[in-house]
Amino acid sequence: ARTLIGLGICSGIVGVVYAVGKQDCKRMLAYSSIENIGIILIGCGLGLLGLVAGKPLMALLGFCGGLLHVCNHALFKSLLFLAAGSVLHATGTRDSDQLGGLIKTMPVTGRCFLTGSVAIAGLPPLNGFVSEFLIYYAGFLGLALPGMDMLLAMAALLALATIGGLASACFTKAIKMIFLGEPRRSWPQPLVEA
Repeated sequence: ARTLIGLGICSGIVGVVYAVGKQDCKRMLAYSSIENIGIILIGCGLGLLGLVAGKPLMALLGFCGGLLHVCNHALFKSLLFLAAGSVLHATGTRDSDQLGGLIKTMPVTGRCFLTGSVAIAGLPPLNGFVSEFLIYYAGFLGLALPGMDMLLAMAALLALATIGGLASACFTKAIKMIFLGEPRRSWPQPLVEA
């Protein structure tokens, strides 16, 4: 359980830190997948910790949250990659520094990217919130465990909060750079959604 939670914390924090620094939209989404694998590992690690400690509710919440996050990640990451592909198809670039103001010419793509961003950041009421809430709940139940197990649950909760905050910042930046504001360059032909 300790190894799984430790790997999840490392994967989640490293993935989201790299994602925040990327200007290439698809690379940012790829690093975000590493972050979400970390969240899944933390959930399964908390489930295993609950199993070992004899806390069946904690085990159930951890495993259910981790497995639900697998399904949720498949849904919202697919939506985000399809929206990024639509932007690439229309503009010919993945560099968010060259984009901007696309919500005016690509409103459906912009709304899809916004929906996926809210979900991946774990904000209510979308699916990412539900799976992360279950993992948080398992972590809070772990605070009642004795000794090192309590510290491990606390580290998992702190890591989840850090990952969530950085993921929100990352996708807020992506939406701002790609879809909001004014276009940073002119396009030779009118942009159409794929």
